[in-house]
Amino acid sequence: MLVRKMVDGFNAGAGDESEWAAQILEKNLRTAAAHEAIEDRGGVFALIGATGVGKTTTTAKIAAAFAARHGASNLGLITLDAYRVGAHEQLRAYGRILGVPVHTAHDRASLEDLLELLGAKKMVLIDTAGMAQRDSRTRELLDMLSHRSINRLLVVDASSQGETIDDVIVSWKASQCRGVVLSK
Repeated sequence: MLVRKMVDGFNAGAGDESEWAAQILEKNLRTAAAHEAIEDRGGVFALIGATGVGKTTTTAKIAAAFAARHGASNLGLITLDAYRVGAHEQLRAYGRILGVPVHTAHDRASLEDLLELLGAKKMVLIDTAGMAQRDSRTRELLDMLSHRSINRLLVVDASSQGETIDDVIVSWKASQCRGVVLSK
């Protein structure tokens, strides 16, 4: 709906289109700019969402920003992605660059053990397996992440069709998430 408003209100000869679009988006979208940056706030965050939306890349970007500000020794990385071939290796490569070991949790008990082990870290990021919103494992993953210390961040591909985004928001229970990250 916002995009339709923007297209309808676009005036091709009016000047800098990028600046105009940024102003419209700024007025109509609530963003984290009004809040303390996640990498400054710290905490335990699990990035959730469909396959291919950019969860691992977003995890790495947040981790790099945090490590640059607070040091790699204050960061913990966990992967739950045991489904995708080589998925944990992608995060491990980012972890090596940052000097942070990446731990793998295969179930809720091992996740809770790792959260206890990493409890002194200022920030812990949890990269999860991507699943379609209608996949039966989605509910299992959400249950696994229901630990009181975990804040969920839903990663959504901003280039998806509106109906798909609506479906993702409902299926991944965005209303119970700490925030939504728009990717791509």
